Amino acid sequence: MRNLLASLTIAAFVCSVSSPVQAQFGSWFGGPKVETIDTAQLQKMLAENQTKIDEAKAADAKLPEPDFVVVDVRSDKEINVSIIPGAISKAQYEKDSAKYQDKLVIPYCTVGGRSGAYARELAGKGVNVKNYKGSILKWVDAGLPLITPEGQPTNRVHTYSDRYRIPAKYEQVTK
Repeated sequence: MRNLLASLTIAAFVCSVSSPVQAQFGSWFGGPKVETIDTAQLQKMLAENQTKIDEAKAADAKLPEPDFVVVDVRSDKEINVSIIPGAISKAQYEKDSAKYQDKLVIPYCTVGGRSGAYARELAGKGVNVKNYKGSILKWVDAGLPLITPEGQPTNRVHTYSDRYRIPAKYEQVTK
């Protein structure tokens, strides 16, 4: 019994100080709770930001900086197929994270698992973060646009696995 108690104490300590462990299992051990954002909320934020940009361009004014950043945490292989317009990769975010320190960070992936883990990791570091629950699959379920990393419109979406179904207007990529 004493060994079991000691093991549980050590495990709890490791989970409380280790970001990767906490990111994966934090909610099981009282880790940071992360709010979520849904497709309608994200679409509204992106549309409002685009309106501000369009207005600034029309007035020949300085382009506004959004108060949020959308971060794609999927693999490069997945990102190279398509992204949500306006998103940056996790690598881009981490390379220049100081630029985004006062912004809401909205990570996404395929369904929300990897982005949820990353959101908990960021929350543990004091970052203002909301996980896009449902992620890119909810985005395409709503029929919303995708772009290539070069900014070109595309209907291709990497779904990580063929077990996911997407609307017919999109081309499913799994490899």
